[in-house]
Amino acid sequence: MNRYRVLLPLEVHTEDGSYGQGEEFEKEFSEDEETVNLASGLLEIVPREYLVIGSSNVHGADPGETFTLGLRIGEEALLVQGGHIERVEPVPKAKSRAKADKGA
Repeated sequence: MNRYRVLLPLEVHTEDGSYGQGEEFEKEFSEDEETVNLASGLLEIVPREYLVIGSSNVHGADPGETFTLGLRIGEEALLVQGGHIERVEPVPKAKSRAKADKGA
């Protein structure tokens, strides 16, 4: 599943809601659906961080380094399944102590 940003001043409707220009949403498109949506200029892929776990340079990053890029579904799948990269999942933001105390 990729995260997309709406580029045009239109609303995009999904099963989960409607999204306007500049808004982001997650969706599991097929490769063909993703290609059509990106080519139309309606959407762009929101970049995410990847760690190079293979033994060769990937998109300018050496093994053990990270890079941030909006990879298409097919390219990401090939690189992950080939053991070249893995997604770096964002660390959840911790609640501040004051906010945590209020909720208790």
